[in-house]
Parts: sequence; C-alpha cells; structure tokens
Amino acid sequence: MSSSPPPEKMPQPTPPPVDSDHSQTPLPPPPGYGVTGVLRRWRHEDMLKRVSLGLRALGFLFSLLAFIIMASNKHGPGRNFDEYEEYRYALAIAILSTLYTGLQSWRQIHEMSTGKLIVSGRNMAMIDFFGDQVCLIIIIK
Repeated sequence: MSSSPPPEKMPQPTPPPVDSDHSQTPLPPPPGYGVTGVLRRWRHEDMLKRVSLGLRALGFLFSLLAFIIMASNKHGPGRNFDEYEEYRYALAIAILSTLYTGLQSWRQIHEMSTGKLIVSGRNMAMIDFFGDQVCLIIIIK
C-alpha cells in the first residue's frame, strides 16, 4: 500500500469586515414605487374624485338657483321676462345645465358609494368632456 500524504486543508475565505458606521438595513425604495407609492396614488385619486364631486355639486347648486330665480321672476304686466324670447332661451339653458350637472353629480355619488362604474372609464371621460363643452358653448351663446 502506498501511503499518501494527508490532504492539505484549504484556507477558508475571511468575511468582509463589518463597518460599524453603516447599518445593515436595506435602503427604502425610491418614492413612487412599492406599497407607499401605490397608497399615495390611491389617496391622490380619491381626493381628485371628491374635489370633482364637490365642484359638480356646486355647479348644480348654482344652476338650480339660476333656474329658480328665472322661473319665479314675475313683476307685473309689461315687466315680465316671460314676454321676451331671450328670457325663454336663458330659462331653457338653466334647465339643461341643472339636469346635466344633477345627473353627473348623481352618477359620481353612485360610483363612489357602490364602487361600480355605470359607464366605462374611457367612455365616461368622453361624455364628461363633450357634455361640459356643450354646456359651456350653450351658456356662452
């Protein structure tokens, strides 16, 4: 039998020195990423929905007030606005804007309370935009 020398021990690698100035906790993710970014975005979107609803409700209140004031404007013969065609046009605009803002406010309240969309998001954005533009054009004329 041949005798072989015992195997040599391999040197073990040494761990890197521990720096006592730096902690071993990982760095937080940059803003806008991860759970904190998602939560921040959700809060921001929720706030925008509430502000939008508040502005629509304010528009509804003002258009309803305009409709009530114009509809109840009676001053006697010769001074009634009913006799003028322009007044009828303004009254019709007040009725249309009250209906539009009332329906939009109702839709937003329904969507916020149930969490279900009545119309898909893209279609609703188109309806909002064109509806607001039509109301604006009618009011300006």
